[in-house]
This record gives sequence, C-alpha cells and structure tokens, in this order.
Amino acid sequence: MMARLRALGPYLLVLAGAAFLLWKTFHFGFTPRGDRPGPDVWPRAILVLAMLACGVRIVNVLRRPRNPDAVRIRDVMDNALAEQERAADAALRFPLLLGVGIALTIAYVALLGTLGFAVDTAVYLAAMIRTGRYRRWPVIAAVAVAGSLVFMFVFMKIVYLSLPIGRPPFDAVSLALMQLMGIR
Repeated sequence: MMARLRALGPYLLVLAGAAFLLWKTFHFGFTPRGDRPGPDVWPRAILVLAMLACGVRIVNVLRRPRNPDAVRIRDVMDNALAEQERAADAALRFPLLLGVGIALTIAYVALLGTLGFAVDTAVYLAAMIRTGRYRRWPVIAAVAVAGSLVFMFVFMKIVYLSLPIGRPPFDAVSLALMQLMGIR
C-alpha cells in the first residue's frame, strides 16, 4: 500500500498544482478582442491536458497489480540505457546521414523565407524521411504534404501564428492553401 501511495504522490501534486493554476487563469485581467482567443486560452488548455494526463496515470497506478516487484525501476533504467546505446550505435554507423540531417535542417531554415512555410516544410519532411532510409516515394510524398498542411493549419488557424508565405512563385501556393483552409 505504501508503494502505491509513493507512486501516486507526484501525480497528485502535479494535479493539485495544475488545478490551482487553472483556477488562477479565471482571474486574468484582459479585454476580449472579438473572435480572437485571449491570453487565458493556451494556459488553460495546457493545464487541462496536464490534469488529464495526471488523471490517466493515477487510474493506471490504482489499476496496477498490488505486487510492488512487478515493474522495478532498475529494469526500466536498463531498458532506457540499452535504447540509448542502440541510438548511439546508429549515430556511429551512419555519420553521413547525421550530417545530411543537420544540413537539411540548416537549409530548411535558410529557405523558409523564399519557399514559404508550406512548400519548405513539405520538402523538408520528404527529405528527412528519405534521409532516414525510407524508400517508398508515394508514402513519403503523402506524409510530407499532409504533415505540412497539418502544421500550417495548426499554426496559422488555431495558434494565430504568422508564417512566411514565400516569394513568387511560391507565395501563390501558400496563398492558395491559406484560402482553401479558410486562413486569413
């Protein structure tokens, strides 16, 4: 029983802290501006998600078998260390791919203003997937385009983040996509 309480402790503390901070967000002083969300929306969303995650973990701990030796921290740590070693081995075996990934990321940032977010992100995602040695081009293209559109929609329509549309002729692609998604 004591082990279960010890396992619940951190989640209960985070849950209580998040609940207190959520209560504080209802006392923000601001003037609402039409249909735009106020400064309270994102903190509330993050706190609600944190509370939800804590609730799920609390339920998992309560449903866990009473045998405290079922999952030992040493086993978890050994698995994590083994995974780190496998990742380090992969980096040593494929240093060229690591360098290509770094170069692609630098190129992504450098070309963002020219190609615009939508085109640049689609090209970057496709190039990174291919660099990761995935070879099926139809899947790569579908994931790259879908990923770019999802990121663009979330950042521009939900978060209200202004993203670069690019220079001609790439700006026409960005503006057409924005119009299709209802982004002003």
